Amino acid sequence: MSLSIRTVSKSYANGVKALQNISLTIPPGMYGLLGPNGAGKSTLMRTLATLQDPDEGTIHFGDIDVLKQKERVQQTLGYLPQEFGLHPKARAEELLNYFAVLKGIREKKARREVVEALLRQTNLWDVRNQKLGGFSGGMRQRFGVAVAMLGNPKLIIVDEPTAGLDPAERLRFLNLLSEMGENSVVILSTHIVEDVSELCTRMAVINKGQILLEAEPQQAIEDLRGKVWRRVIERKELPELERAHHIISTKLLGGRTVVHIFSEASPGSDFESITPDLEDVYFTVIAQDFRKNLVQETKEVLV
Repeated sequence: MSLSIRTVSKSYANGVKALQNISLTIPPGMYGLLGPNGAGKSTLMRTLATLQDPDEGTIHFGDIDVLKQKERVQQTLGYLPQEFGLHPKARAEELLNYFAVLKGIREKKARREVVEALLRQTNLWDVRNQKLGGFSGGMRQRFGVAVAMLGNPKLIIVDEPTAGLDPAERLRFLNLLSEMGENSVVILSTHIVEDVSELCTRMAVINKGQILLEAEPQQAIEDLRGKVWRRVIERKELPELERAHHIISTKLLGGRTVVHIFSEASPGSDFESITPDLEDVYFTVIAQDFRKNLVQETKEVLV
């Protein structure tokens, strides 16, 4: 089943337009929703998880109307929000068993088998009797995935799942998400480009409530080939370079500044053409949106 999102918008009482006319078709497998903090990712995730309603638009998961048939959605939904609370004094196996009861797994033997299988799959079986208050950040995230996987959901939503994890825990978590995507629609909402690059077969970039790009990651990278240029400069040179070129990213390297710019043609002999990656795609899209908004705001001021 695919997830179909059509012309979904959401505004808050403070005037913030969190979602503006969002339309996406999300197929089975891993799908990345990439954007900076405050871009509208969490608002969209909460809407898909039936935790809030949009102001307008429709959402369907197969033959299920997500906005009108919330109980049907919840029966096939696994949701790992960005922040979730756990009872620190509860033991992992005990609490997962409790959640399994809430999910409708009533028969004791079947429930015990499901709980054990999920704790093994998330590499938590050996710590099943430990209290959750003593879990590391990565262990807590993996326990959250175990809860999300109860009932074999066909729609799984994970919101900023690797933020704050150390490299080893992040790798374990990404491998687990990849396994989940084999039989379900898995939406990975994140601001970490590497997570999408390593996992997702399709992606969208969102900023200020609008979809700026929807594509296959590798195709988006290919479309940028020959258009990203690199130069290493002294930091004091940056303002002049910003006036002359469309800079998409800067980073420090050995006390100097590495600049990536977007240009259809060679910007000069001081620049070298580089093979782009998904980070270049992301920063190019965000930078182009910023320049478009700046031009529009300038026009409005002049009028």
